[in-house]
Amino acid sequence: MKYFFMIIDYSIPLFMIFSYPWWKKIANGDISQYSGMRTTRSMENKENWKKAQLLCGKYCVRVGIVLLVLVVLLRFLKLLAMEWNSVLIASINILALLAITYAVNKQI
Repeated sequence: MKYFFMIIDYSIPLFMIFSYPWWKKIANGDISQYSGMRTTRSMENKENWKKAQLLCGKYCVRVGIVLLVLVVLLRFLKLLAMEWNSVLIASINILALLAITYAVNKQI
């Protein structure tokens, strides 16, 4: 069970860190209804789409590094039981993704 929670805790920050090439590919393609950062403002025109995807990629890398450090610290400190620690980490990851969406949407 310990390894399951470890994989879950590290997966989101690592995916965020290594996702920049995907964001770059999405930015250079057409506006997609299925992938990328799809908000009303980002889908208005091709310029907004490209800017939103590139910003989201840059923010994902930066926030992913911060989240990875945070996960290492939280797992090292063992403040809560293993299950609750993973719930806390998942909640922080979700809030970080929402914050990225808000920040990118505000900048375009």
